[in-house]
Amino acid sequence: MTVDAPQNVGTAPAEEIEPILRVRSEPGVTKPDPILTVEGVHRTFGGLVAVDIDHLEVQRGVVTSLIGPNGAGKTTLFNLLSGFERADRGRWTFAGQLVSGMSADRLARRGMVRTFQLTKPLARLPVIENMLLGAADQSGERLWVAPVRSRWLDEERANTERAEQLLEQFNLAHMRDELAGTLSGGQCKLLEVARALMTEPKLIMLDEPMAGVNPALAQSLMQHLSQLAMSGVSVVFIEHDMNVVAGISDWVVVLAEGRVIAEGPPWNVIHNDLVIDAYLGRSAGQAESTEREEPS
Repeated sequence: MTVDAPQNVGTAPAEEIEPILRVRSEPGVTKPDPILTVEGVHRTFGGLVAVDIDHLEVQRGVVTSLIGPNGAGKTTLFNLLSGFERADRGRWTFAGQLVSGMSADRLARRGMVRTFQLTKPLARLPVIENMLLGAADQSGERLWVAPVRSRWLDEERANTERAEQLLEQFNLAHMRDELAGTLSGGQCKLLEVARALMTEPKLIMLDEPMAGVNPALAQSLMQHLSQLAMSGVSVVFIEHDMNVVAGISDWVVVLAEGRVIAEGPPWNVIHNDLVIDAYLGRSAGQAESTEREEPS
């Protein structure tokens, strides 16, 4: 697991990141101001334990990366927390409110949204209409309001203006009226993140946003994630590229076999022996057992 020296570790404002840097680097540690708290969440598929989280907190207003080897349970955890799958047991709170088992649409209205590793834009709709679908609480979608155009026209204009601003920010303005199906894979990733921001989220969860993206677009996306943190949006993302993790993360959580085996600032975690063992193929349990063995 080779990592270049980071050019920029952490992206959140100094007043946001300073409290998290005083937190101990250990699994399940409490945070000064968590926006998301997970307690005893467990999910199995047949006899396979996919997620087994005793306690996990996500600090508000910082960029948190979720890393781990393939099959560690990262996407399953995202699916559970964001309402796309049901946990066998456990509870979690968002912004101080219990949201366990809440549907994805209700969570999105509360300000918790996620993107997917495989993007799915509505290919036969223009890019701008894909964006407008992300706007929350549109009056024109209500059956008794839709016929009265004057009651939602100003709202639609405001949503269109916001969508155009985001397209400009994500370098997609020139594709505004093109069908979403004509976008490249990298542009689809940018569109999905931009569309998620139409909901004005408090927390955005991104599943491998850099996967399949060319280096230029990946760099652009990294800058956007940094800007999100600077604007006060909490960001959690799954990533395999350790240079990306080291470059933009304020905090890193490591999963192996569904459990949190390490967390802390990126440079500490990346050099953690348990993390290295997990990536090299040994399980967390084997690594812990090896650490406990005394030399003969």
